[in-house]
Amino acid sequence: MSSPSPFQLVSIDRAYARFANVSCARVIVGQLNGRFWSVTLFVIAAVSSLLAFQLTPSPDLTPPSALILTVTTLVFALGFTASAHILGVTSNLLDRNIVKLAIKLLFCAFIGGVTVAVVVGFLIYQPIGRYVTLIAMASATVIAFVIRSGIWLFSSSYMPKIILIGDRKFCEDSSGFLSQGQLPLKIQTLSLRGDTPDPSFELNFDQSGYPLSMRRLAQQLNDAEFDHIVYQPANWEVLEQPLVSALAAGKTISPFSQYIEEHYQTMPTWEIPNSGLFSKSFANSSPSFLMGKRLCDIALGIAGLVCALPVLAVAAILIKLEDGGPVFYNQKRVGRYGKTFTIYKLRSMRTDSEASGAKWASKGDNRITRSGKVLRRTRVDELPQFLNILKGEMSFIGPRPERPEFTVTLDKELSHYNLRHLLKPGLTGWAQINYPYGDSIEDAKQKLTYDLYYVKYATLALDLQIALRTIGAAMQGAR
Repeated sequence: MSSPSPFQLVSIDRAYARFANVSCARVIVGQLNGRFWSVTLFVIAAVSSLLAFQLTPSPDLTPPSALILTVTTLVFALGFTASAHILGVTSNLLDRNIVKLAIKLLFCAFIGGVTVAVVVGFLIYQPIGRYVTLIAMASATVIAFVIRSGIWLFSSSYMPKIILIGDRKFCEDSSGFLSQGQLPLKIQTLSLRGDTPDPSFELNFDQSGYPLSMRRLAQQLNDAEFDHIVYQPANWEVLEQPLVSALAAGKTISPFSQYIEEHYQTMPTWEIPNSGLFSKSFANSSPSFLMGKRLCDIALGIAGLVCALPVLAVAAILIKLEDGGPVFYNQKRVGRYGKTFTIYKLRSMRTDSEASGAKWASKGDNRITRSGKVLRRTRVDELPQFLNILKGEMSFIGPRPERPEFTVTLDKELSHYNLRHLLKPGLTGWAQINYPYGDSIEDAKQKLTYDLYYVKYATLALDLQIALRTIGAAMQGAR
């Protein structure tokens, strides 16, 4: 068998380097998604529990039964993983702060230990040694912290390189959006010049440099070392030939909207291809999904209303004691398909808060009462909306319903805004757990990107994730 030629060796080396780069990019820019981290944390917690039993023999040297060992391991792993979901530890867009990460993982381990004590100790009447629990909690926290922070360290030392191709405005807006994101990237732009008769491109907005012709663009895309090509669909007719050539050369290529949806779990409204708006999967309206969602809403509505009655009673007393005004506040909101309905809330503002007309609540709004600040931070003021859920006007999960006065303005200012009305509005939603409370058109634009992502990818599994993370947001006092 003849040995490979120098040319073949170089080709193999380049192919391996490209494969390694793409693999690293997938690790860094979002392929390690929530599902991956859920499985990983579950395995870490399970291994930690088993390790704790091995390191801590029982006082009478009798090993625990297989049933107790299995139940304890599963209960601890489930408690740890569910808490991680609640606090957003499984999100690939988690804030990269190692102190906050350590605190959250410690809390997850604590919840796992408490869950074991309740289920195994009180319900099954099988005591678990405190040293077993402490070792399981400590090892799960340390191992999860090392792996999670290690991925962050790796992503900081190796940042994937992507190329943005489109007109100048697209490159400016898109590079700005990606630069502000949680995922580290090296961004290169090739912007289409509009001042030449034949299509040409400039690198990184450098008008002083020699422009790239279509032939040189294809050569650049085929030869340059990068991990991903992200293009503007609106210029597909111009970009088709060089992109197809790059695809044949083994490059990874995505339209901008698809890239953002996969890695940032949001939908850039300024670059949604029109064909995507009319796809069958844009809004999940299958009978099975809608029926399952409605059954969950009814069950949660009844349970939530029963559990909320004591809290509502205390809140009503506080509201009455503060200014003697009405406890409840009714307001018109826009629901599914643009139909209006009356929403129920606990009053958190002064009775004359809208004497001069409707306006957005803002951070530090002086119209909010002292008791109202507590109600709003803990979201207790939203509890009466369980009635709206039972009536079928709202769902537990969905885009937040907006007031008709604001909807008219937002529909004019923001493209595709009315598409958020394809599903019922919700008590909480994807935008609420991913974006802070906003009081401007720009904030509404950013929240719309999350609302449309939910409308397109709504599933019961995503609803469960939102519900768990909403609990974490409420525990942290987020609004």
